[in-house]
Amino acid sequence: MKIQIIVALVFFAIFAALLPGTHYIYVANADYYMGQFVTVAAVLLMWGSLAAGFVSLFFHKIKALYLSIENG
Repeated sequence: MKIQIIVALVFFAIFAALLPGTHYIYVANADYYMGQFVTVAAVLLMWGSLAAGFVSLFFHKIKALYLSIENG
């Protein structure tokens, strides 16, 4: 369980670091077409890390549920 908490904290730290950072990425690069893609990638990484943090906290329960459905 300690590993899941550590992994979740890492993902939450990534989310917290990107939360104000994506605004600065947008302001600095939004006037270029490639900058808009970089901004979208940063926002997707930010929200993906938040989702991954919650999934890693409940990994054992999700895995047990999946195995119980798979085995019927």
